[in-house]
Amino acid sequence: MSLSSLSLVGKNFEKVCEMCHITLNKIAIFDDNGTITPGGVRIGTPAMTSRGCLEADFETMADFLLGVVQITSTVQREHGKLQKAFLKGLQNNKDIVELRTQVEDFATQFALPGLD
Repeated sequence: MSLSSLSLVGKNFEKVCEMCHITLNKIAIFDDNGTITPGGVRIGTPAMTSRGCLEADFETMADFLLGVVQITSTVQREHGKLQKAFLKGLQNNKDIVELRTQVEDFATQFALPGLD
């Protein structure tokens, strides 16, 4: 997923996802200025299908990612894109707490393969 059209830094997006208990990886995409500040993320959809997620579940996950886009955009706008300032802007962020709760409630519906 390319974040460049949204003016988001992949590393910042990944950090907000991590704080919301969403796992993905930042990746460099075409036209990036290098791998230090990648402009994309990789979403591991095969892991979710192995947990039994269906199309409607992926729509819910897309809504979660939209929430992360909104949080990341707001924090970058208010505190900047550089990591130190961005991380400071994440402290005590109520939107992250709310989204994390929604993600946790959603994820508990799906069993982890191999733990049954």
